[in-house]
Amino acid sequence: MNLYSWLEAHGKERPDKVCIKTRDREITFAEFRDSTRRLAGALRNAGIKPGDHISMVLPNIPEFVMCYMAIVGMGATVVPVNPAYTARELAHILDDSDSKGIILEQSALESYREVLEERRLGIVITTGPEGNFKQWLGGSPMDLVEDFPPDTVASMVYSSGLTGYPMGAMLTHGNLDHNSDLMRTMMDCTHQDMTMTVIPLFHSFSASVNMLSMLNYGGTIYLMKRVDFKEFAAAVNDGGITAICAVPTLFFGLIHHPDVQGVDYSKVSTLIAGGSALPLQIYNDFKEKYHQELRQGYGITEASPVCSVNRKHRVIKPETIGQTVAHVEVMVVDDQGRPVPTGQHGELLFKGPNIMKGYYKRPAETSEIIKDGWLYTGDLGFVDSEGYITITGYKKEMVITSGFNVYSREVEGVLNEVPGVRDSTIIGVPDLMRGAIIKAYIVRDNPELTEQEIKHFARKRLASYKNPRMIAFVDEIPRDAHGKVILSELP
Repeated sequence: MNLYSWLEAHGKERPDKVCIKTRDREITFAEFRDSTRRLAGALRNAGIKPGDHISMVLPNIPEFVMCYMAIVGMGATVVPVNPAYTARELAHILDDSDSKGIILEQSALESYREVLEERRLGIVITTGPEGNFKQWLGGSPMDLVEDFPPDTVASMVYSSGLTGYPMGAMLTHGNLDHNSDLMRTMMDCTHQDMTMTVIPLFHSFSASVNMLSMLNYGGTIYLMKRVDFKEFAAAVNDGGITAICAVPTLFFGLIHHPDVQGVDYSKVSTLIAGGSALPLQIYNDFKEKYHQELRQGYGITEASPVCSVNRKHRVIKPETIGQTVAHVEVMVVDDQGRPVPTGQHGELLFKGPNIMKGYYKRPAETSEIIKDGWLYTGDLGFVDSEGYITITGYKKEMVITSGFNVYSREVEGVLNEVPGVRDSTIIGVPDLMRGAIIKAYIVRDNPELTEQEIKHFARKRLASYKNPRMIAFVDEIPRDAHGKVILSELP
């Protein structure tokens, strides 16, 4: 098995079909295949071997897709990294993943210069007008024809899982082959489809449903580097977009932003909301305004990521995350790990070909989250008599904001490093657009410590979406005998 084999097939069968499209650029399958092979050849000549890891810190640009497929095609592992990460966060991933190289935008070099100089990586590839990316396409192409065992790791996506600190979730060729085919088996997508790719490709949801699905089928990926509602409107109205898979925050914007009020969604046959819970108000408002229904789904990085969705040709239950996708099972268990009857609340477990190989170099943490093949998600919910799943809460201490998981332990660890802070905790405050915003409770040793000073400290160490937007000073954080925060007693 080799995910790259899709490109070889489409390069021969539909060489002139557009594979990647942006506002001002089109790349055919033949062009994309040839560039991918040349990049792989250059990486091989630079010493990259099967099993090696390369970190990739790129936004939604064609080079992301090209680098991804070149790396996995040669049997190496791509490590996608959020370009919004601070130097501190990138340093952890580079070190923990044992990356042999990094690919990033030339404009980001200065932000990460100290981190890169300290690690002396053998390969630093930069994109953009002043980058060296084109030089890496100048060598001899590599024949990417080797088949790998299905459990060969293709991508390693960093997730905090149930622990609260980032670990590399190892997703295999077999995992991603399964997940990439769900747009066909669940949504009837074919080579004639084009995905509007707005949510970042480093996010496993977007990588699966927007990128890999189209590479699998021979469809087209429309890439947006950042959200631009005018470009979005033009692409949907005139550009042939047939599928929009995004977080609820985007659909909130499509309802309310003035630049997208005249969009015609009649040719868009697939509309999926995932990444965070879809508020019923957004579902109802979108349906009323555009006469189209959003289909809510669910995923978790450790499951490549899609586990369930309100699929086509079946009744939509908008308050649910739908039914399990092809070849995936669900089970609900109580606190002792015993299965509970239909309709009863408990922790959601999933099992199937989408479940990750494990966390990189973390066998103990892997054994905590995967038991007898079942992935313990840390999400709470129930399954009704028709197999529709409803999320009711989270066993893990985290906040989901704008489709990103923010783990309490990671943020609190940074807040507790602020001079003058004795203790802290965070919660999610409901927000229709983002799902939730982060509020921090702080216990000060220094009464003169200000909210602005705390936020300034955190911004240097955490990606913007992890930073508290609200801060409340309290005399103490109420905790139980096990040290767990008693949320009901917070003011």
